[in-house]
Amino acid sequence: MNLVSDFTAPAGVETPAETLIDPHWYKDAIIYQLHVKAFYDSNDDGIGDFNGLTQRLDYLQDLGVTALWLLPFYPSPGRDDGYDISDYRRINPDFGSMKDFRRFMSEAKRRGLKVITELVINHTSDQHPWFKRARRSKKGSSARDWYVWSDTDQKYLDTRIIFTDTEKSNWTWDPEAGAYFWHRFFSHQPDLNYENPRVFWAMVQVMRRWLDFGVDGFRLDAIPYLCEQEGTNNENLPETHTLIKRLRAEIDAYAPGTFLLAEANQWPEDVRAYFGDGDECHMAYHFPLMPRIYMAIAQEDRFPIMDILRQTPDIPGNCQWALFLRNHDELTLEMVTDAERDYLWSTYAADPRARINLGIRRRLAPLMDNDRRKIELMKSLMLSLPGTPIFYYGDEIGMGDNIYLGDRNGVRTPMQWTSDRNAGFSRCDPAKLYLPVIMDPVHGYQAVNVEAQSRSVSSMLNWMKRMIAVRKTTKVFGRGTMTMLRPTNRAVMAYLRHYGQEVILCVANLSRAAQSTEIDLSQWRGRVPVEMLGRSRFRRIDDGPFVVTLAPYGFFWFQLTEEAGMASADTASAREWITVVMDRGWRSISEGRSGHHFEREVLPSYLGTRRWFAAKGSEAGGSRVGAVIPLGDGELPPVLALIDHASPRGTMRYVMPLVVSWGEIDRATAPPASVVAPVRQTSREGVLIDAVAERDLVSSLVRDIHAERVISASPTMQLELRPTARFASQELPPIAQVRASGAEQSNSTVIINASFVLKFYRRLSAGTNPELEMGRFLTDVANYSNTPPLLGTIELVEGDRRSAIAVLHKFIDNQGDAWVHAGNYLDRFLEEARVLPEIPDAGDAHAAYLNRMRTIGRRTGELHVALASSAADPAFAPEPVTPADVAEWTAGLVGSAEAMFEELARRYDQLGPRAKPTARVLLARRWEAVERMRDMLPATIAADKIRQHGDFHLGQILIVKDDAIIVDFEGEPERPFDERRRKAPSARDAAGFIRSLDYAATAALHRIPESSGEAPQRLLQALDSWRNAATDAFLVSMRNIAGANRLWPQDTALADRLLRFFVLEKAVYEVGYEFANRPDWVHVPLAGLWRTLFSGEST
Repeated sequence: MNLVSDFTAPAGVETPAETLIDPHWYKDAIIYQLHVKAFYDSNDDGIGDFNGLTQRLDYLQDLGVTALWLLPFYPSPGRDDGYDISDYRRINPDFGSMKDFRRFMSEAKRRGLKVITELVINHTSDQHPWFKRARRSKKGSSARDWYVWSDTDQKYLDTRIIFTDTEKSNWTWDPEAGAYFWHRFFSHQPDLNYENPRVFWAMVQVMRRWLDFGVDGFRLDAIPYLCEQEGTNNENLPETHTLIKRLRAEIDAYAPGTFLLAEANQWPEDVRAYFGDGDECHMAYHFPLMPRIYMAIAQEDRFPIMDILRQTPDIPGNCQWALFLRNHDELTLEMVTDAERDYLWSTYAADPRARINLGIRRRLAPLMDNDRRKIELMKSLMLSLPGTPIFYYGDEIGMGDNIYLGDRNGVRTPMQWTSDRNAGFSRCDPAKLYLPVIMDPVHGYQAVNVEAQSRSVSSMLNWMKRMIAVRKTTKVFGRGTMTMLRPTNRAVMAYLRHYGQEVILCVANLSRAAQSTEIDLSQWRGRVPVEMLGRSRFRRIDDGPFVVTLAPYGFFWFQLTEEAGMASADTASAREWITVVMDRGWRSISEGRSGHHFEREVLPSYLGTRRWFAAKGSEAGGSRVGAVIPLGDGELPPVLALIDHASPRGTMRYVMPLVVSWGEIDRATAPPASVVAPVRQTSREGVLIDAVAERDLVSSLVRDIHAERVISASPTMQLELRPTARFASQELPPIAQVRASGAEQSNSTVIINASFVLKFYRRLSAGTNPELEMGRFLTDVANYSNTPPLLGTIELVEGDRRSAIAVLHKFIDNQGDAWVHAGNYLDRFLEEARVLPEIPDAGDAHAAYLNRMRTIGRRTGELHVALASSAADPAFAPEPVTPADVAEWTAGLVGSAEAMFEELARRYDQLGPRAKPTARVLLARRWEAVERMRDMLPATIAADKIRQHGDFHLGQILIVKDDAIIVDFEGEPERPFDERRRKAPSARDAAGFIRSLDYAATAALHRIPESSGEAPQRLLQALDSWRNAATDAFLVSMRNIAGANRLWPQDTALADRLLRFFVLEKAVYEVGYEFANRPDWVHVPLAGLWRTLFSGEST
């Protein structure tokens, strides 16, 4: 039965357009670096090509990357892996044609992927037409001056040689030109001469050409070396920065938003200049940070990382650092000291063949000895430190290298797709491959490949997908600031990332052993750390140190959240110490000067922080102490204070159990949540406590319930504490422990000794409380075993008026409620659905969970049978549904729906993007919707109406081993008692449960990190299948029990119509509730209304 879904807008409805492209998109980007020739070969010539890359774009999109950095793909002799360019304006024929490139760009854009191309502006190949022309031209001619020439090799002697393994000089003699030409890299790569303005304009034209194809940005290779000046080291010259500013200005004018990435292998203070004032490059590599991450892991000490970060200067607001762990070159050790270089060589490149120039030619996985823990730690640091992460192709699966290949080719081998021939990269003869695939036992393609890892939920590839997805849920990592913390343990690195109101704590263990440390987070007191990968909640931060224990090479990302229902640190700080002088005993809070301060200042300040107080923000009226009921003897015994609050909605009465605790007060800090106010009696001081979880008071109440005590507060007011016969006959054990249960709700609940549960009704209502009435019936009459037995009640009696103050139940040891279980299950299911290639059939995928749904359905049916089991009690005797009942229900729904549509129309412009599309079509068909509601039920329904749970959802069901216990029969708190006690068909409770399944699925969807492309649709389908399967399993099991007792119509079609009617009733109620309490969630019931009313229709 497909009743309700929140996941898709109605067919044919346009969803809001995407926001305009963010000019700072690169700050939130996940960049993937690849070589076209190494990725996928589509024509079986042994060389990857653009058609092959286009075929693999879905893989990259699924991985979660947002931008592709392509290594040089231009025509080239191939002596430096394409960095020796012989034509800037074309595609290397080995990689395809311009048509292939255009198609690749089109497909990348369709998937929302940015494309960054490599642009080597420092030098060309000696086979470039520009150089061939220059060497033939006369000295001093314009054509000759496109490059840097000299009659001697003794110029620029202060300039270092970069490729020390192969080059002995930066000058090379050219016999044809009869002169030396300048080169900072290989001798076949002559440097361009930017003192010649024609060179600059030629490069501008090159960039414009590729921008016309849709390229989003350029990586500017080797830009510190663009200009030369005698007497300098020819790096980072002022003329270079002038040149880059001109280049940026030209590109900004031609294609605003074009992105420039600077490759400047320099110290941070030198790289800072390449940002200019935000008018040079948008991003630059943080070369000195990368080797120090490796050093910190090797030394198991955070100092190398923290030290270089402290040395890193601030950069303009529109600029960003680029972070990387490995790339196509060697792991460069230029930006370390000689001693640090020797240490890194001895640690990570003991084999001399792994060394080249001033670096190490190895991939990440071999550098980490293929230790999954270390690899994950390294990547977590790169993803969470300030900057944009750049991943090198193959590192997402842990590819290895081949140090026996020449130059840096060992880290440029074909991508490993499958365990088939040539790693699935190509179907050609293996001898034709541009480089051999990795075949060693550890990293070889038979063991390490995409296909195998795609099928394993726990693989490195799927771990990477999850990490990227989590990072994309927040802008903190890409745009936030960083505060370095100093834990007591040097093996642990900790830092805070801030952006707006969001704060994330990152903690990493750099050691091979488990570590524990203490972190001072007192500034964030009151916040709850939520671990971002598993959404696990950790202990609330208090004034003491935050203690964290980490596994070897373990890490945590904690969101420091302001928990719903709890006062935030800011709110708590806003409350002031307002002392109440208790010179008249308890009369001091209601009489005289102290009473005036208490009612005018203390109560508003305290009540405004309580979730159970419904009058927050009321402008009219105020609070006063209506009565104080002593619970013991003495001058200041524990009391129940009745607080009357006058508001535009009338006077509401609240109950507060209060005690005074004498002792010294720390007035330097904000009051704890349970403290109402400080008190003083002559020279003695203490605090007034909201004592709902105070052991002595709670123990006293439980003893008084057991003893059936009646406390007279006045001639017209008394407190009745009554046990059930079962509780009265038991021996009362000593009470050793009392603790609050979970976050504060509309009521306050405490668990006593893991034996009892005492619930205080904070807001008092006169009349027969449904929970007390239902509890007595199910415990003493129906003997229903799948609900906690009622043990006792506390009621306020004023003449003939009764108001329930508290109810005592037996504590049932459990594994949590069904809402939490559903959330945990869906999180696991969706995590698998996101990474596995195919989603299993619903029946197979959810078999174990559906058994739980069947159990809940069976227990619900048994509950309804129990509620219908006594014909002798008029409050519970089943009654036939009459035409008058149907008319009343229909009129109620239609009236509520019309009011809902009026409110929806009034708030339409303020709706969020999730709600607006559905609201638009519902409003367009509002009259038709109302008529369908009016005509949904026939006048005669052959079924009985019975007492209901009244607020039946996943959160009201406790999981006890393989069974289900139903709790909390209070009904919907916003409805008056008479409405909650009315009888209705069994379908009304069923409808509430079905709606909660929809909320559970929506909540799971909201917890899923952002993804792109087709992944969301797969998740929607997966959740749809779960919701439908869970609904069917619940309904079939419930109807099998309750259907035989006239609790459901025997006519299946009529039963479905009845269920749909009550689903609509519940959804209409939810729209009003969400508007009043959680406007961001109103899309859930709106989507439920659409699907229930117009299921299967398109608009």
